[in-house]
Amino acid sequence: IENCVSSVLRGSLVLRVSAHRLTERCLNIWAGDRLLRGFSMLGFGDVFVRLSRVLTAVALARWLDAIELGVAATALTTFELIRVLANNGLGQMIVRATPEKLEATCNTVHRLFWLICTGMAILQLIAGAMLASLSGRPELLGMTASLGLVYLTMPPGMVQSWLLQREQRMGTVATIWSTQVTLDCLLAALFAVLGFGAWSVVLPKLLTAPIWLVGIRRACTWRPNQNAGCMSFAAMWIYSGPILGSELLGAIRVNADKVLVASILGIEALGIYFFAFSAGYGLSVGLTNALTAASFPHLAATLSPKDLIEKFDSAMRRLALPICALVTLQSLAIFVYVPLFFGAKWIEATPIVAILCMSAVTKPCSDLAAQLLRAAGATMLELKASLGFTVVLLALFAAALTNGLFTGVVVIAVVSISLQALFAVWARGRVAGQCIQTSRSP
Repeated sequence: IENCVSSVLRGSLVLRVSAHRLTERCLNIWAGDRLLRGFSMLGFGDVFVRLSRVLTAVALARWLDAIELGVAATALTTFELIRVLANNGLGQMIVRATPEKLEATCNTVHRLFWLICTGMAILQLIAGAMLASLSGRPELLGMTASLGLVYLTMPPGMVQSWLLQREQRMGTVATIWSTQVTLDCLLAALFAVLGFGAWSVVLPKLLTAPIWLVGIRRACTWRPNQNAGCMSFAAMWIYSGPILGSELLGAIRVNADKVLVASILGIEALGIYFFAFSAGYGLSVGLTNALTAASFPHLAATLSPKDLIEKFDSAMRRLALPICALVTLQSLAIFVYVPLFFGAKWIEATPIVAILCMSAVTKPCSDLAAQLLRAAGATMLELKASLGFTVVLLALFAAALTNGLFTGVVVIAVVSISLQALFAVWARGRVAGQCIQTSRSP
């Protein structure tokens, strides 16, 4: 018995020492890998955000009626669509700028964001007036116009936000962002319980916008340098314009598919499709967003096309492909967690949820390839590829929907997986070709 106890104690000690060494080694790898560290911090922030959104969804569903939810959804949809204009590629120019041109680039981006965000606020006001008139809901004007004020809090912190990303301080960015969004969600739940109605969704965005601004400005103390001058607007548009076009096309893909389902198959099919999107595809988007946010500064901090390809290949092996595997596992797990968490009434929709989720398997590779093109300055190539992908996907999806929702979802999965994989290979080949041409130049 003493020998057995001694052996067990020795084995336990060996296991503890091995676990300690493994943990220490993992922490050392994590601390020394800026890309992995940035991705993990953004990913953890997204987890907190999604948990808070679940609580908010429960509160809104319990305390708001269908009309109030519809009014709030209309105001928020308008807000989200117009906010796409802020994803215009100007911030990426700060990340890519050489040290000599950094101050001039920051000055120019700062001025342009004031113009753009002011225009977005005006556009939001016009959209609110039109929606209120067409829907017969005058409260939409006040809600939509109020959300337009959020845009005016963005310019004082946009340059600082991109400078933090240039320095790859993703932990700071993730903390500020997740704090703001989590508080936004919790306030929405609280206001719904207190009886604020549709304003429960609008007011928190106004109240939490200063949190982001104060946090960003405290983390980065940049101020405009008048002596550094400005960059040419035309030169900046050559790079940033195609990025804006790609982001707009991405927004069209996210929203146009739902319009097609509703118009071809009706509102019931739209409900099933929206559930499938939220329960499957939507859950994997957080990891992909964290990958793109962390990878662009990592790729942009290269000195040559050869280094860029090496960093891309490394990010593909260490992050993109593991995320693809996780999405595949999620697609299989859907057959278990959908009936368990969402109820037996959704069992028949489980195959649709799984197939739609599977369509995101190659999205990490595609999104990482898009960041590769942006880091290489080939934004027009990304725009052309995005335009082709959008046209082909929506056209084939619309044609397939005539045979039912299941057929349409299968087409989305096949087309998305195929074109996203081809885009990743093609983008790497184009940048690698640039590397070969550079190496052969005199």
